[in-house]
Amino acid sequence: MPSNGIPAVTSDKVLHAIAYFFLMYAWLYTFAKDINFRKKLKYIVLACLIYGIVIEVLQGEFTTYRTGSYLDILANTVGVVIAVLAFHLFKKNDSFSVKTFQSYNNFF
Repeated sequence: MPSNGIPAVTSDKVLHAIAYFFLMYAWLYTFAKDINFRKKLKYIVLACLIYGIVIEVLQGEFTTYRTGSYLDILANTVGVVIAVLAFHLFKKNDSFSVKTFQSYNNFF
């Protein structure tokens, strides 16, 4: 990563956290209307975390130009956790609930 005044290690970890935030948030949004959302939440979180770990292991083991990093896994995990917290916070304040969604479907 070219130097632009920001230390590469810091910006790389921030980018990992941001990427996994959006990955997790997209999955949460996809399953939010599901009746069994609370039961599926732990599997969604686990899938994103395992994906991040597998990608880091594959980078370290099967490429010569990339390395796996525990700090990348930590940054990925931070992104996932922040996404879950943000989703929970915004979901409580969201007036667009499942019942509202179902009533819109009945309208059309």
